[in-house]
Amino acid sequence: MHKRVLKRIDITKNILSKEAHKVIEINSRGESLLSRVCSLIYIGDFVSLYLAILNGIDPTPVKRIDYLKAELARE
Repeated sequence: MHKRVLKRIDITKNILSKEAHKVIEINSRGESLLSRVCSLIYIGDFVSLYLAILNGIDPTPVKRIDYLKAELARE
């Protein structure tokens, strides 16, 4: 990674550590850019799912997806 990107990551972790209990850095996996992006999306989806469950929030209603389904059903 470029040194400016690494510096940005360090600064961001420092900012987040003042607000969060713990900061965990997750690196992407894969050979291509697409596979690396998808690996981070996959992890992010699971993190949001488990955080919702741990906080007693139903993670299943997604208004944008409901809207998309409703619009598709109109055709």
